[in-house]
Amino acid sequence: MMSNKLVMRIAALLCLLAGFAIGMNIFGLKDRSYSVKEGDSFYSQPSVTAQPAAGFAKGEELDVTDKLELAAPTAVKVLQTKIVEDKNRTKYQLREGDVYKLVESRMDKANTPCVIEVQTVNGATAKLEVDKTLLQPVDEGTWLQVRSKGGAGAWLRVQSKWY
Repeated sequence: MMSNKLVMRIAALLCLLAGFAIGMNIFGLKDRSYSVKEGDSFYSQPSVTAQPAAGFAKGEELDVTDKLELAAPTAVKVLQTKIVEDKNRTKYQLREGDVYKLVESRMDKANTPCVIEVQTVNGATAKLEVDKTLLQPVDEGTWLQVRSKGGAGAWLRVQSKWY
């Protein structure tokens, strides 16, 4: 049976080695790259509500400098203008590009509508069930910070659990 002193020394050595490896970015994103694909959207910040970043050509190799994992979304961005009815058959127009608070994401099922909260012109609040294909989640998914050989940088969402 090992003595407590020996076990503590081994644990301290393992912690020291792990700290060194993390500090030197041995297990990190060093030497990772990303090839730009058709339809990729780049942003100045890791959010679909941030300013778009341009200047990357399809097939261009970008260096990955950081990775960010964001949990469930807090808001959604409308992808196309649409008229939506609530349970009382009141109609609301959701405009392309507008951002709304997400009340219930229902991310466990792909075809289940999510619930958003909208402000009416009278200042009242309404909750609407909206098809997820009409919306884009805000602050959700796996994001990569990338940089071109010329130095231009941006953020790209590479994975989403939205649908």
